[in-house]
Amino acid sequence: MTGAPTAGRRPLIGVPGMWSAKVQGMRFAGTAVAVQVLRSIDRAGGEAVILFPGSSESAAEQLARVDGMVIPGGADIDPRRYGSEPDQHYWPADYPGQDAYEAALLEGCLESRIPTLAICRGLQLLNVIHGGTLIGHLPVGTVEHRGAEHLVTIESGTLLASVLGPAPVRTSSYHHQAVDRVGEGLRVAGRASDGVVEALEVPEARLLAVQWHPEDLAEESTSDHALFEWVIEAAKDQRATDIAPGAPNTLEVATA
Repeated sequence: MTGAPTAGRRPLIGVPGMWSAKVQGMRFAGTAVAVQVLRSIDRAGGEAVILFPGSSESAAEQLARVDGMVIPGGADIDPRRYGSEPDQHYWPADYPGQDAYEAALLEGCLESRIPTLAICRGLQLLNVIHGGTLIGHLPVGTVEHRGAEHLVTIESGTLLASVLGPAPVRTSSYHHQAVDRVGEGLRVAGRASDGVVEALEVPEARLLAVQWHPEDLAEESTSDHALFEWVIEAAKDQRATDIAPGAPNTLEVATA
């Protein structure tokens, strides 16, 4: 375990908010983040910083203030971004700029090697910005992916396997879309038994992307909690390296 990036400060983990037309208790539009995501970051030892999608700052300027990033789930990505057209299943974000905003954050994280955990929509957006495509609406099959729990098999030799171990993990799933063509330069790190891609990685990058919602079960699931621990510990390492070049740099955490 590495020490805190600076004395007395927990690593700051940026979380892009979803600009929503209506938030209960507010008269006008608001910016929302799932409480379970924030709790999971806190439980793992980080301090969540909600990032505003309508900021006048660039993605690089926002990222300069955080040590790590969690890209949470949310609305569907505009299918026109990957060469398709909206249909009756399309559930768009309220803010038209949400996709472009989060894509810029993801690209900035990869360029600057900011440790990143991408969840559900985050995984799908990662695939799209690398030229991949999505299945617009999953047909009924042998695995229920929306509002259900199922097992995911982890690919050996991946960063995900180093964090979670080689055994299949139980996951909480809530999505109606999935990866179709895998984007260029991405590696599949996990699949459900029906073949649906459940995890992606960028080789040598400080990034894990999962299709499931680890925040749902993180309080009771050691594997889901380990994902948040990984991004917190990697953020500590990154910050320590920035402060003292040449310091040890560890991407892995001990498997729970």
